[in-house]
Amino acid sequence: MATIKLVADYNREPCTGCKLCDIVCPSGAIRMEARRPVIDDAACIGCGRCVDRCPEEIMWMKPREVPLVATVTAEEAPAEAVEALLLKAGIDPAISVCVCTLTSAAEIARSVVKGAQTLEEVCAMTGMRSGCGIYCVAPALRLLAAAGRDMTPPPQHRWYPATLSLYDLSDEVRARYPDAFIDEDRAVFDPQGRYGPLEGTTSKETV
Repeated sequence: MATIKLVADYNREPCTGCKLCDIVCPSGAIRMEARRPVIDDAACIGCGRCVDRCPEEIMWMKPREVPLVATVTAEEAPAEAVEALLLKAGIDPAISVCVCTLTSAAEIARSVVKGAQTLEEVCAMTGMRSGCGIYCVAPALRLLAAAGRDMTPPPQHRWYPATLSLYDLSDEVRARYPDAFIDEDRAVFDPQGRYGPLEGTTSKETV
C-alpha cells in the first residue's frame, strides 16, 4: 500500500517527444499521443522518475488535491487463491516485497489474483516501485510468472529478471556447493517443506 501525494505534470511546448518519460514510468501512467506524453493521474504513483529522466527538464511533480491510496485489500481477492499463488511462487506472504512502502507479498499476490496482467498494472494497483523501484521487481515478476502471465517485457522497458530462490536450486547444484548451506537455509526458512521450484526456473549443473 502507498499513499501517493504527488502526480506528474509537464510543460507541453518545449517537449521534443523523446518518449523517455514513457519508458521509465513504472506504472504505465504515461503514454505517447502525437509525440506528446499523456499522463493518467489515476495510475501515477508519484515516483518522479519521469522528472529525473527528462532531458529538457520540463517535467515536475505537483501535489495532488486529494492523496491517492494505492492498495488491494484482503476483501478484494479470494484468500485461497492468494495463498495458492504465494505457495506456487515460493514467497512468504508476510515479507515486505517493496521495502520502501512496506507492501507485503500478500498484497502483491492479491493484485495479480484480482487481475493485474503486467508489472506496470501491479505497480499502479499497489503503489509498489514508488520508492527505489529495485528490490520489489523480482518477486513481483515471480508472482506474475506463477500466475501464468505473459512475461515478455514491453519494448524498451527495463525488467530485472526474476532471481533464483532457495527452492529453485537443483539437487545437483546443492550437492556441488555444500559450503553454501542451502539445505540448512531451506530448513530455517521453509521448515515444513511447502515451497518448490517455480516452473521454468530450476537451476542446472552449469550454475
